Amino acid sequence: MKRTRLAAAMVIGLAALPAHAASPRRDAVPVAGALLPHKISYTLNLARLKAGSLVAAGGKASYQLRDACDSWSSSQKLEVQIMSGDGSTSVVTYQSATLEDKNGRRFLFRTVQSQDGETTSETAGEAIRQRHGQVVVHFTKPDTKTITLPAATVFPVQFTGTLLEAARKGALHLQSQIFDGASADGSTPNYVTLGTLAPATPGFDSPAFAGGMAVPVSVASFGGGDATLLPDSTYSDRLWTNGVEDKLLIDFGDYVLSGQIDSLTPLPAASCSLTR
Repeated sequence: MKRTRLAAAMVIGLAALPAHAASPRRDAVPVAGALLPHKISYTLNLARLKAGSLVAAGGKASYQLRDACDSWSSSQKLEVQIMSGDGSTSVVTYQSATLEDKNGRRFLFRTVQSQDGETTSETAGEAIRQRHGQVVVHFTKPDTKTITLPAATVFPVQFTGTLLEAARKGALHLQSQIFDGASADGSTPNYVTLGTLAPATPGFDSPAFAGGMAVPVSVASFGGGDATLLPDSTYSDRLWTNGVEDKLLIDFGDYVLSGQIDSLTPLPAASCSLTR
């Protein structure tokens, strides 16, 4: 998923590549034109309990990416049910809807987080990249306010393009600042570890994977800022060159969930006028 590349973990400088790789220009945007518009759902199962009073956890997640010609339209939903040692249960839900310019200059967003049916957080607004690269964000929820983010900030689909570009160049590590609209505090620092881009066997039967290549990706998110020594969440998956993700592993701190694809449906390509 694309930072909250599943809510707090998920969903994803323009990224700082290793010293042997050329740094992108400030106005450069990683190519995401080969991404597959699709709708995908996952079942999330408990992989490991680490600490605390929880005894069980699981859930489901869904993500949809549509090609809107000059923009990417995306929506996602994450629902996790947790059970404590006393038998009580709680359901935490995160939903988002975004519209992201393919040139990385404009980003519309709305997110809602809830617990047991009660809204706990809601954001909405618009982010616009300025001439010199800085991103100005105008929030309408939870409060009306404006903040300015550094030129290094990337948006979620742009982040996917950054990861694929880095994988094709053989990069093993990169750093990024992602803004997905989920927090009114601004962008989230991330440290990414990449495996080797190579042909792979999918865990789900779909023509979308035919002849494809994939790269293992691990993203550590530092919600407390750059000065934080330990990540507040980590997320790993296998990212295919068409932007589809499988083999999810989401670390929420006290527990870890694994995600397997339930369904995957390619969506029609956009029919765009050449005169637009």
